[in-house]
Amino acid sequence: MSKGCERYMSVRAVLTAAVLLVVAACGGEAPQPVEKVTLTWWDHLNHTPMADQGADALIKRYQDAHPGVEIRRTSIPPAEFDARLAEAVAAGAFPDIAAVDVTALPRLAEQEVLADLTPRFEGWAPADRYPGPVRDGVRHRDRFWGVPLRTTTTALLYNRDLFTAAGVARPPDTWEELRATARSLTTPEHAGLCFAAAAGDDLTVDFLPFLWQAGGDLTGVGDDASLRALSFVDELVNVDRVAPAAVLGWTAADAEREFAAGRCGMVLAGPRAVPAANTAGLDWGAAPLPAGRAGRVAAVGGDAWVLGRAGQHVDRAWDVLRWLAEERGTATEFGAAMNAVPNRSDTVDDPGWRWDANVPAFSSQLAGARAVRDPDYAQVSEAVWTMVRQVLGRERTPGEAAADARARLEPLLR
Repeated sequence: MSKGCERYMSVRAVLTAAVLLVVAACGGEAPQPVEKVTLTWWDHLNHTPMADQGADALIKRYQDAHPGVEIRRTSIPPAEFDARLAEAVAAGAFPDIAAVDVTALPRLAEQEVLADLTPRFEGWAPADRYPGPVRDGVRHRDRFWGVPLRTTTTALLYNRDLFTAAGVARPPDTWEELRATARSLTTPEHAGLCFAAAAGDDLTVDFLPFLWQAGGDLTGVGDDASLRALSFVDELVNVDRVAPAAVLGWTAADAEREFAAGRCGMVLAGPRAVPAANTAGLDWGAAPLPAGRAGRVAAVGGDAWVLGRAGQHVDRAWDVLRWLAEERGTATEFGAAMNAVPNRSDTVDDPGWRWDANVPAFSSQLAGARAVRDPDYAQVSEAVWTMVRQVLGRERTPGEAAADARARLEPLLR
């Protein structure tokens, strides 16, 4: 070894020893490298560019604040998400974090692929700020399995210009007013009321509030209340003809497009309809759903963020969910980008969550909203929408359709 190298090594040794002495003198330890944690994240939030960008922004903000964590996002088209998730369950490859529809949570909990978050959730201060229907969306068999980060509900959207032209002063408060208002708004160019009635869950979501408002429930399909609800929607479509026959082919997105195009006086819709209505330049408003004999009831839905049971970093993954819920700045991404409504007592009046003037029409219904929570939700929903379509399509009377549905629902709802 040359003398220059010897001198270099000697100086390096002295400097290293000096650093260690300084650290020891300060009572500390030599700095350790930060352990890098990688978490997998799956969602179906690419239904619009804004929602997709919102999810990316949330992840980036968390990673910027937590440099030791890398979140690898997989964004799956909504139509493919359930199938991809089922494949992951079968393969034992459930992601660390997943945003799932709240209707899927009971099934996933039964499949034992979710981390039980009960101790964390019950010991978490914001948990008590969620209204009961929202909390129940992440509960199954008295255990908590997720965090309700994106909540939605349905409301009655209405076109103010068409109301003025028809001489209607305000949105309807009751079923009777809904029917009368829809008749007043109906012209050869405009439908009085639009909603989804194609085969699928959108129809279930639109019909269930009528069932509940009539005083009924799925366990009692076939009773007087359920027949009142079926007869009411039948009269809207087939007697008053305030909804066009075309609704039998409309999804929720189709009904929302008709409203944005100015061809519907009113539409049953969730907050996803808001951006299109605004972009179209409509003068529109939103109101709580009209009340039936049993009062006002809306359907509550949305997405829960859940954790994989087999994940290697459940504590860190829980911290991600906690941060997403507690960080005040996330209202921009969850609200304006993902069309969620404020779902806690500490956010409902937060100006940051008022991403549209009509948000209160949705959020004001959460406390009394309802949902179907069952591991067999897909089959339950199919029984419901099949029943309604049989009536609207004049294939069965309300009594006959309800009897068919009851036979399908009874073994599912035991």
